[in-house]
Amino acid sequence: MKLSVTYLVTILKYGYPPKAKDDFASLEYLNKLGFHYLEMEGLGTEHAANLKKNLSDYKKALSDNGIHIHNFCAVNPDLVSLDDTKRRAAYDYFMEMAEIGCELGAETLHLASYAPPVTYLGRAPYKLDGGEYEFGSSARIHIPDGFDWEKVWDTTVESCAFCADFAKTLGRTVIMEPRVGEIICSVDSMIRLLDAVGSDYLKANFDTGHFAAQREDICLALAKLKGRYANIHVADNIPVNCEHIPLGEGTIDWVEFFRILKQQGYEGYLGLDLGAKDDRQLEDWLIRSRDYAVECAGKNGIKLEW
Repeated sequence: MKLSVTYLVTILKYGYPPKAKDDFASLEYLNKLGFHYLEMEGLGTEHAANLKKNLSDYKKALSDNGIHIHNFCAVNPDLVSLDDTKRRAAYDYFMEMAEIGCELGAETLHLASYAPPVTYLGRAPYKLDGGEYEFGSSARIHIPDGFDWEKVWDTTVESCAFCADFAKTLGRTVIMEPRVGEIICSVDSMIRLLDAVGSDYLKANFDTGHFAAQREDICLALAKLKGRYANIHVADNIPVNCEHIPLGEGTIDWVEFFRILKQQGYEGYLGLDLGAKDDRQLEDWLIRSRDYAVECAGKNGIKLEW
């Protein structure tokens, strides 16, 4: 198995959305720490345009720092918009970003389901507006008149089916990330989505931090999603909030977690997805989580590389 880091490292260290120079600095930073597998994102039109414009420079920076992009996420909430015009435009964006992700070497293409179209009486989940990144929200919501959950669900299924069909043409797999407060938030909602789309090119991104925050038993969740996930995000959690903390500091049984991964024959990536508050804490959490993962994996005869 390969220990990776998620793009959250770049966001937390350099702000949102990062500039091209921030991405390059992040690659140097990760190389310095000894990490060589990374998940990357296209964060909206400006960041995506910079990525496309500087693609050759990105490839050189990746090569110079010995870093492999294994997963790429085209971030665009309009992918699940109920507005047909916005959603069709988002499909075009996804196709363009998917091709760029492939150019960068990505083996999987990443999706999120985003927040449902309700009114938040406070900060919406995962809103990045220059403030601190939040993994969830305690805001109350107002359900608008005429809200139709089945329409929301059908639109999500349609969107995922479109992305999976396009990924198939590229020889890639699309993975859906569950997040607390979003349309796909739990193991069972993930299973329902995978069943509804019915494509071998759509799988789950197994996220320990979000599943734990939903009070899912992580090891049972692995059993329920056996053969249906193609990437993993790892963070610990104490399920009184949605925080992503270092491995070994929450409620997840990591030795059993790795035992089940070995039993299921998983040999893919584990992306460290840690919600640190500052640079010093970020580096400390990355190193401590890496070392703890190596220890727990080793107890099951699993060797991790990073």
